[in-house]
Amino acid sequence: MLARMSPHAQTPDGTRPGRARGRIGRPRADGSAHDGDPRDEITAAASRLFSERGVAGTTMSEIARRSGLRQSSVYYYFRDKEAILAGIVASANRVVLDHLDAVNAHGGTAAERLYRMIRFDARQMCRFPFDINEIYRLPALQEDRFAQFWAERTALTHAVAAMVADGVAEGNLVDTDPTLASLVLLSNDEGTQNWFRAVGEFGQGAGAYDADRVAVFVADLGVGALLRDRAALPRLRERAQTLDP
Repeated sequence: MLARMSPHAQTPDGTRPGRARGRIGRPRADGSAHDGDPRDEITAAASRLFSERGVAGTTMSEIARRSGLRQSSVYYYFRDKEAILAGIVASANRVVLDHLDAVNAHGGTAAERLYRMIRFDARQMCRFPFDINEIYRLPALQEDRFAQFWAERTALTHAVAAMVADGVAEGNLVDTDPTLASLVLLSNDEGTQNWFRAVGEFGQGAGAYDADRVAVFVADLGVGALLRDRAALPRLRERAQTLDP
C-alpha cells in the first residue's frame, strides 16, 4: 500500500504532489485565481526564460513574474529552479522513450525502426525549448535527483544500439559498432538542435528549414550512412512520415 503524502510534502525531484482536479489554482500576483495547474504555467514560463537567458541567468523571481504568480506560489510547487529543470529535462527523455515503445510494438525491420526513432528524436530536439547541451554542462545535473534522467538517457542509448545490432544481424545495415553508432546518431540529433535554435525557422515556402524538414535530413544522413542498400532509404523515409506524421 502506498503511504499517504503530506499536503506539504515534495516528490524526490522537488515538486509538490498533484492536487484534486477542479480545485482553484494558486492566486496570481494581481489577486486573481486560475483554474489550470499552476505547475504547467510555471514550467512553461521557466522554459521560455531558460531559452532566453540560460538556466544560470534565470531567477525564481523572474519565473514568478513571467508566470504571473507570486514568488511564494512558485516555491510552493518547486523548491528551486533546478527542480523545475528536472521536470523539463525528464520530459525530453520520456517522450522519446514512449515513442520507442510504440515503434517496437509496431514492429518492422530494424532499419525502419531505427529511422523512425532518429527522425522523431531529431524533431523533438529541434522543438525543445532550450539548448540540451547547456543542460548537460550544469553541475546541478550531477545531483542524485537527476539520476532518473541519466538512467533514461542510458536506456535510450542502449535501445538505439540494440536496433543497430539487429539491423546488422538482419543484413540491412553495415557491420559496425552498435554502441558507437548509437552515441553518434543521438549526438547528431543534439548537435542539430544546437544550431537549429540559433538559426530557427527562416526562408519562405518549401525552402524553410523547419523542424520536420531538418529531422528528415538528419535521419537520411545518419541512418542512410549505415544502410547496405541506399536505395532502401526512400521507403524508410516514406514509412516514417506515414507512421509518425
